[in-house]
This record gives sequence, C-alpha cells and structure tokens, in this order.
Amino acid sequence: MILDPVTTRWAEALFEIAKKADALDQIQGDTARLSAEVSSPKVTAFLFGSGVGQEERMSKMEPLLKELHPKTQSFVKLLFDRRRQEVLMGIGDAFKRKVYAETGRVEGTVETPRELPDEDLRALEGAIGKRLGKTVVLTQETKPELIAGVRVVVGARLFDSTVQGRLKTMRAKLMAAPLPSLAATPEAS
Repeated sequence: MILDPVTTRWAEALFEIAKKADALDQIQGDTARLSAEVSSPKVTAFLFGSGVGQEERMSKMEPLLKELHPKTQSFVKLLFDRRRQEVLMGIGDAFKRKVYAETGRVEGTVETPRELPDEDLRALEGAIGKRLGKTVVLTQETKPELIAGVRVVVGARLFDSTVQGRLKTMRAKLMAAPLPSLAATPEAS
C-alpha cells in the first residue's frame, strides 16, 4: 500500500507517543483494527461523506474507541478535531512500517504448495533473517501450482527454491546453451 505523507507524519507522531507510554504493541494492534474498521465501504461512506456532521461521526466511533488504549483514543479524537479522519484508513500500515523500521524488522511473503507448520515458518523466518541481517516476519500464501519447495519475497529480494522455479531456471539455461555445430561433428558414413 502506498501511504501519503500526511498519514506517515501522523503515524510517526503516534509512534513517539506509544514509545514513551511503553505501549507499542497495543497501539499497533489498535491502529490495525482502526484501519480495518474504517475500510468497510459503509463506514467509509459514513465517515467521509458530506451529509454527516463531525459530532455524529465521532459519536458513532465512541463504542470502538472505548476498547482502545487511552493514547489511541486521544489520537483519534485529535484527528477528528483537525478534520483528518482520512488518516485512519492508512494508519495501521503506516504505524506498522514505522515500528518495523525502528526495530529492524521487515515483512515478506512465503509461497508454498501447502501450508507450513508454525515451527517451519519460524525457522524459515530465522534463516532468511540471518541472510538479510534483519528480523523477518513472513506471511504465508498457499499456491498449489508450485508443486514443491518455497518461494520467499522480502522487499525486492526473491529466494526461489520451488520445483517450478528450478524448472524455469533449467529451461532458461538450456535455451541459452549453444548448439553444437554440424561441421564439428564427425559423419557416420
């Protein structure tokens, strides 16, 4: 997701507040929940439509806010006071990116023909993380067409040890290999 600079600045400010309050994990969960809640088409139309007043919008958010960390509650109220509630749509991703950047973590995707057990996923995260010198957090995607093996994408890096990937590499090498010259082969007469 491409984040706008305004959302990024608000996420950085919230990150600093969360760090001082020693509540990074809880507030990260809050921001993910807020983004998920406001991404629903009905909620988006209500929060960003022109036919609804600020007080009514805020009153509809109150039940959700009561379940969040006090610092997150204050943050959301400030967004509404400044008429910046559109920040809520991307705050989850922006906050997570900030947390990951500050803690040396990176996100990636692992594609496998079947779902990996958690211990195998953690081992793979550790192995890839060791190669990259960072802590890697992987999300699984099941792709039966891979036949066997794993494909990991972290940022712009691709680690492909799938049967499909190996066959593709083999094909490319065979296609690039020069054919023997007919003049160089002895005739069998």
